[in-house]
Amino acid sequence: MDFSKIDDIFSREIIRGGEAYLDGMLRVATSADQRASSLAGIFIAAATALLAAVIALSNPAWAVGSKLALILGGGSAALMFLAGAVMCLRTIMPVEFWLPGCEPENWESDVVAGNKLHDCFGERADHIQSQIVANRTVIEANALKFKWGAVFGIAAPFVGLLVWALASACRLSAAWL
Repeated sequence: MDFSKIDDIFSREIIRGGEAYLDGMLRVATSADQRASSLAGIFIAAATALLAAVIALSNPAWAVGSKLALILGGGSAALMFLAGAVMCLRTIMPVEFWLPGCEPENWESDVVAGNKLHDCFGERADHIQSQIVANRTVIEANALKFKWGAVFGIAAPFVGLLVWALASACRLSAAWL
């Protein structure tokens, strides 16, 4: 950006606003990570409970009618919960993310060259804008992963119910033959 036509106050406000925007993005990303982590924990707990039930149902000493249908339904729901948890956990993996501000050593070339602060604001604004674009890309990619994780987890009980119903229906239809 060419800051040569604006005053110092306007220049500082552009930089302040950009850094505030980066700070806001950091807060959004942190809260999204917390949300994904919590949902992954819920999905893992549900999958664990379902897998324990499936293992218990596979015990030949238990005389439970239509065990196979229950095992298939519970197992498929558990797999969906696990898939949802994996997608949520992928969103909280470390990624490159820009923070507001900059390291003092980044100003070294300007200090050595004897540049005036106002003359450096345009380059700083460009740098902040590129950081905002990079952060937005990360946030959008993680939001998509979280969305699919939530969809898998929310669909898990319905998939389990559907698989159970289909397996039960197939058993009934086989008994009628």
